[in-house]
Amino acid sequence: MLFSACLLIFAGCEESTQEITTEATMPEKKQKLLENLTLQANNGETLVINQKGQKGQNEFAFLESKSSVLEDLSVTDVNGVKSIKILVFFTTWCDPCKGILPHLENLKNQFGDKIAFFGIPIDDLVGEMENFKGAVQVFSEENMLNIPLILDENRVELFRTLGGIEGVPLIAMYRENGEYIIHYLGAVPEEMIEFDLSQNLQNLEERQELQNFKEKVQ
Repeated sequence: MLFSACLLIFAGCEESTQEITTEATMPEKKQKLLENLTLQANNGETLVINQKGQKGQNEFAFLESKSSVLEDLSVTDVNGVKSIKILVFFTTWCDPCKGILPHLENLKNQFGDKIAFFGIPIDDLVGEMENFKGAVQVFSEENMLNIPLILDENRVELFRTLGGIEGVPLIAMYRENGEYIIHYLGAVPEEMIEFDLSQNLQNLEERQELQNFKEKVQ
């Protein structure tokens, strides 16, 4: 029984994979690279998504793995806020998604404004849903969800570019300059995310100290 429960926690909602990667969500051949795609969060913050590569060379983007697409994205804040951005793709019916929320809250409290979580619910993108925003609101209230949520229509464009996703929760982490760091599929241990955050924040501090030193020398 305990072994089965652990499998559920760490595998995520993989039983939903068929729905999440249906042909309806797959990007069309010769899809353009994302360029300055804005995602508006419900707290007023705005993310800007760009996809690396040269225009005209993405003819077979639909053949790329979802991992490589995530690695090819740049995620920054429209106001240039220097924090690590963490995208959390989830559905309101996924138990592992609910289970990981308290751990994300712990990380948010621990690292403060050095990191920024953004929840991206995708219920309406993987199946029919009459009242998507209402369901997300109920989910947020029941689970005391305190991270900004992205509910705007540009989610569709991002989701299509990814070619759907392999399961939820899917957590993707990006540096303060927008560069990809790592992503996790399933409700991974809090300590794993904490370690990766600590390492990258330490590297950021070292880069800033080096930059300050160079400026003083000049």
